[in-house]
Amino acid sequence: MAYTRATLIWFLIGVMAVLTVASFVLTGLTVNLASNPWVGLSVGGILATSFFYRYWRLNPHLSALTEAAAQLLLILLFGILLTYAAVAVKFPYVDAELYAIDNAIGFDRHTYLKFFADRPWLSKTVEVAYFCMLPQFALVPAVMFFAKKFERVQRMIVAIALSLVVTALISIVTPSLTAFVHVDLAQVTAVPADVYTPAPTMEALRSGTMRAIPLNHLEGLVSFPSFHTTAALIFAWTLLTVRYIGLVGILINFALIAATPVIGAHYFVDLVGGFAVAFAAMVASQWLCRRAKADALPATGTDTARSDLAGSAQASI
Repeated sequence: MAYTRATLIWFLIGVMAVLTVASFVLTGLTVNLASNPWVGLSVGGILATSFFYRYWRLNPHLSALTEAAAQLLLILLFGILLTYAAVAVKFPYVDAELYAIDNAIGFDRHTYLKFFADRPWLSKTVEVAYFCMLPQFALVPAVMFFAKKFERVQRMIVAIALSLVVTALISIVTPSLTAFVHVDLAQVTAVPADVYTPAPTMEALRSGTMRAIPLNHLEGLVSFPSFHTTAALIFAWTLLTVRYIGLVGILINFALIAATPVIGAHYFVDLVGGFAVAFAAMVASQWLCRRAKADALPATGTDTARSDLAGSAQASI
């Protein structure tokens, strides 16, 4: 049966929703919907806007853009909730194993951290890049829509959905408290009180003291594989088709990846895992989207030019 790319994305969202509900039932978790009612209202409002511009005041650009925004918001929500259920499964922490792998492949964490610590300007630059991940979920689709790269946006969304599911599944058996437990710089004797770590939330999930997940304070709980790395690669891959902006996107996202062992306290092997997940997700997205029918989206500049030429030829005949 033929399907469109939009149908494919909604199918993946449905699968993520089913997995989230099933995993929460199995782990005894619930979602505190009252903690942030704006999540549901935002998704509903964005979908209503998409419906309005699709069927009432016809504007395919705005309809497609708002639909993509709602899809990404739902994918992120279900993906993050899946990681909470993954942690609640309570597999043993693998920090020692991840740290040992880093040492075995020759990654010197002490030297890497000191390199950035000795260059405050560079440390600040990669820190800004690191926190650019979430804004890019809104900015990258907007850039691609203005560039009339509608199909590329859909491929990106499929890749993000697939990578989040794979990341959550892998993280079930690879929980870790991140490399903060192995920070060994002379000037750092303990994790500063104002530095975020997922440890309190993970321990609460594993001990059973946290059962209701608040939507107003969702956290990233995955170390291996690094989703920051995965998302950065998918963003760079998506922007690669846009002249000039593509180069900027590559620089920002590779700075983001460089920051993950510093700001995110990731092990280096986490990045390797993130690369592998990103590559698999992008290949799978390409394959799935090639098999799907194109949605009724506005024509690209090239397609418009061809239509104009065809119209002129018919008129001359």
